[in-house]
Amino acid sequence: MIGVLGLGRETRELLAVLDRDEPGTEILLVDERPIDPAGLPDTPCLTVTTHAPVDLDDPAALPATLRSIYRSPGVSPYRPAVAAAIRRGVATATPTGRWAAGRDNRDVIAITGTKGKSTTAAMTAHLLRAAGRRVELLGNIGRSALSAGPAIAADDVVLELSSYQLADLDATFGLGGVTTLLRDHVPWHGSVERYHADKLRLLTLADRSVVDPVIADHPAVRAGRQPSSIATTLAHHRLRPALETAGLPGEHLVRDAALALALVDARLEIGGGVHHLADTMADFVPLPHRLTPVRIHLGVTWVDDSISTVPESAVAAVRTYLTRGPVTVLLGGDDRGQDVEVLRDLLRDERVSAVLLPPVGDRWAEQLAAVAPGRTHPARDLADAVERAAAITPSGGAVVLSPAAPSFGTFRDFVERGERFTQLVADLP
Repeated sequence: MIGVLGLGRETRELLAVLDRDEPGTEILLVDERPIDPAGLPDTPCLTVTTHAPVDLDDPAALPATLRSIYRSPGVSPYRPAVAAAIRRGVATATPTGRWAAGRDNRDVIAITGTKGKSTTAAMTAHLLRAAGRRVELLGNIGRSALSAGPAIAADDVVLELSSYQLADLDATFGLGGVTTLLRDHVPWHGSVERYHADKLRLLTLADRSVVDPVIADHPAVRAGRQPSSIATTLAHHRLRPALETAGLPGEHLVRDAALALALVDARLEIGGGVHHLADTMADFVPLPHRLTPVRIHLGVTWVDDSISTVPESAVAAVRTYLTRGPVTVLLGGDDRGQDVEVLRDLLRDERVSAVLLPPVGDRWAEQLAAVAPGRTHPARDLADAVERAAAITPSGGAVVLSPAAPSFGTFRDFVERGERFTQLVADLP
């Protein structure tokens, strides 16, 4: 019997694949929430039994009859029930892990990092296409790997990977890239150290790897497998104006583009390098909800950076707009143990104000108010936050939704959060 943990987008796709490719398979569908039978996918060739609600903090929650487990990326293999199954010798994987284990991945450029992985993956695909390559972009910003199937009609596959997918991934890739390594996902991984170790597994899984220069100096990298090469700043002078033409200001985006260019250079291995491709970044279409201008209203620029889920990305977004005037940043969302210190440093600048959203905003409120008295404003929800930001931001300034936290519990994902923000801004009188 195969266990499927969590009924999400990827595991629904997995059930469809198993129904097609492995008819007759017995499936135990496990979830921590009640499962509505009417909401189950149509899988006539599978025998599906549901087991819910289940407490995955109970080591005995999963039956011993399971021979393998596929988990939704949101289900941590470090939960006591899953960890106990692993100790019994039960193999675990995500649907993406199943896809990767079933094919030769020499055509794959796998990219991860705390901040910048989505942008770097999209930029890498853009640069490869500019070089005349056929490219498939997979991951959260493209098609899911499982839905793409093992046989892909492309010269290159760019695969965005999260730490959730890397934790138990058992496959190799032709090329890997790592952007940044910050504090994030602590409750899921159990510690910052384990989160970093899971991210850096990509250096072991990839035949060759390229990293941002900051990653090369990380203690965990120096102590483990060294990257094959490090992205340099040689092309920054060409990338910066090209990105500004594309409507993407900010040094952090220049660094993402530099890593993407280095990955393409490593992939193509052509004489003279690929620096000439830097100019094509002027045609790059920015990712939705990444520093996307929404509206100028009463002299105030409103910006959607909903994709921001760590404090460091919020700091980068605010600093991008501080060159133009005062900034009000909307911070908050799901509490994943984010470190508030970089936000404290940001709020020491008197040009910066913050509107704080629960629940993590409640935890940050006292610490931020201590360094920015009168410039921190708690809000009940996003609608209240937009109203408060509109009231306190002067003409010539900017309001940036850069939450430094995910949206779980309030919105489906950062996309829904960004769309709601855009609508609220559009409705301002």
